[in-house]
Amino acid sequence: MHDLEVIGYMLSGGGAALMILLAVRFYAMRDQSCIEVTGFLFCILTAIHMLTDHHTAMADQSLFGQMALMLGVLDRAVFWVFAQSLFDDKFRMRPLHALPAAAITATWFLPYGWLMRDMLIIGLMVHVVVIGLHGYQSDLVPSRRRLRLALAILVPFMVVTTTISNMFVPVDSHMMAAINALKFSGLALLFAIWLTRLDASLLEGHTPTQVSDPRPVVVADQLELDRIRREVEGGACFETGLTIGAFAARIDIPEHRLRRLINQGLGYRNFAAFLNDHRIEEAKRRLADPGQAREQILSHAFALGYNSLAPFNRAFKERVGLSPTEYRAAALAQAIA
Repeated sequence: MHDLEVIGYMLSGGGAALMILLAVRFYAMRDQSCIEVTGFLFCILTAIHMLTDHHTAMADQSLFGQMALMLGVLDRAVFWVFAQSLFDDKFRMRPLHALPAAAITATWFLPYGWLMRDMLIIGLMVHVVVIGLHGYQSDLVPSRRRLRLALAILVPFMVVTTTISNMFVPVDSHMMAAINALKFSGLALLFAIWLTRLDASLLEGHTPTQVSDPRPVVVADQLELDRIRREVEGGACFETGLTIGAFAARIDIPEHRLRRLINQGLGYRNFAAFLNDHRIEEAKRRLADPGQAREQILSHAFALGYNSLAPFNRAFKERVGLSPTEYRAAALAQAIA
């Protein structure tokens, strides 16, 4: 047996064992939220992938061997769902999220299926990068902000480079197998370190309107929280396109401290949720006001800082359970009664 092949087997075995331990950790978590379920599946499938990512396993034409190979490749599709559930507090699992896994499975039975499979995997990883970076500025949880950069850049980069290299390098290349084993066992180690240091609240299921319990703050922080509340009461949240950087400059608080204050002092995980909560509360007041009964919904949306009607309707229904039109009709009917 080639020395590089032995090294590759050792690295793959160690990394797979580590991923199985992480799968047990996910399984043991109490909430069994979408994050925990997809995290568990990702760890299990990655372990299978690491054990089958060498030419001996690929040459196994038995039913068990082919099924193991197929399952191992599905770790990319599960990681795509895991990243969405981790970074989006509003994420809900839908049948649509199973389509990439089904498509990857189907490529095993198609001519040139390996090429279609590789292109699909690259597309999924590009989408993970977009997901991770899209909400980076709005995210108020420090550990999750760091994780966004790690998962949204490091993991897709490794998967894409490995996928592309496998297109052009023979499957029996001991050097490439050892390099891939080293990359993914290193990634498994980093993932294990992250999970052991992770704030458990990141893995809990959250509804779109849920706000965490604020933590106790010192007097200096309380004074700054009072400034934030005064700015909100003065209509700061209704500025169109308001970013956390612009809000920090407006109230003269460093951005990193403002993030901590809104997250720990007010209990918000996301700046967009902070804005929407205050905007929707004001929307409810305006829509229930008989003096504004003839005001167009679109006018309210613009006045509250939304660029168009659709995001306003969506945010309102998420928090209230009714559309703005339905809410106004009910509120005005009650006022008349």
